[in-house]
Order: sequence, then C-alpha cells, then structure tokens
Amino acid sequence: MKTKVQKKESIDALATTLPDASITIFTTFARGGEQGLSVAQLQELKRALRSVESEYVVAKKTLVDKALQQLKYDGVDVFGMDGSMGLVLAHGDVYAAAKQLYQFAKANPALKLFAAWTDGHAISLAELTDMATLPSREELIARLLGMLQYPVKSLAIVLDQVAKNKTAAAPAAPEAPAPAAEPVVEPAAEPTVTEPAAEAAAPAEEVATS
Repeated sequence: MKTKVQKKESIDALATTLPDASITIFTTFARGGEQGLSVAQLQELKRALRSVESEYVVAKKTLVDKALQQLKYDGVDVFGMDGSMGLVLAHGDVYAAAKQLYQFAKANPALKLFAAWTDGHAISLAELTDMATLPSREELIARLLGMLQYPVKSLAIVLDQVAKNKTAAAPAAPEAPAPAAEPVVEPAAEPTVTEPAAEAAAPAEEVATS
C-alpha cells in the first residue's frame, strides 16, 4: 500500500501529465467476477497505443479523482466506471488514438471504454465512439479524390457512348457506281473501191463509104 507521500506524488504526477495529453480516455480492463485483460493483452494494448503516440497508465480511482479535482476536470465520474481503471493518454492525433483503442476493445471485450476529456471538456461514450468510427484522414482524402474523379470518368463514359451511338446511326456510305462499260467501237468498214468502168470501146472504124 502506498504511503500518503507516495499517493500525493502519484496525484501530482497525474495532475502534471493529464494537461499534456491531447485526449485522456477513461477505461477499465478488469471487473469482479469477469476475466480481465491478461498481462499479454495489456502489453499488446500498450504497443498498439504507442504506434499512435499514446500510452496506457493503470491508476487507482481515488488518485485519479483527486487529480481531476485538482485540475477542475468537471463531468468525469470515475467511481461510476465499473472495474480497475486504466487511462489512455494521447500525445498525437486524438482521432487516431480513439480509433486504435476502439478497435482493440472490439477485439478484446474485457476492455471497456467510458468517457474522455479533450480540448477542455468531457465527452461521453457516444461522442467518443463517434470519434473512433470516423474515417481516418487517409480514408477521407481517398474518398475526396474518388469523388473528384467520378465526374471526369462519367463524362468520359458518356462521350464514348455518344460517339458509339453516332457511329451506329450514321448511314452507310453509298457504293461507288460501277465504271461505265467502254463503248465497243466497230472498226470502220474499209471504203469500197470502185474500179473505173472499162473505157468505152473505141468507136468502130468508120465504114468506108464507097
């Protein structure tokens, strides 16, 4: 059991650490009569959170409550959270931390999420779940790019279809007429050469008149 001095040191440490977190998420990892997270699962959780610049801190509820009072973090009821308490302290993107924790809790039901504190106010479990299930920044960018590309693709498809329709509707080009047959020119008949009539017979010699 911690001495009063040790407890005060723990409270002061929490009071110093909590304001530095971009979000503090309140969870429990073990409850009476239920199987809680194993040591291996807790180590896995800590590794998963480190990948998003977060840490998991196990702390007594009484110490957490005193630190919250000292910081005037109103609206967080740690005693209403059933089970042994663990705090997620994020030092990076709040959505990435919430998403990582939410995914781990889905795979490991012994971890229960209750509430969080961020940006100077408490947020409920419903609000925390909304944060955790929002698309990531990369997913949003991919969706935006897809939305921007969709009209261009649609226009290309429409133009292609119009071109195909025009091609199908265009009348077939008339067949070129067959070349006219060249007239057959009969060779001109050779002119008939008329031989001159035989010279008239020479007049008969005059009959000598006696």
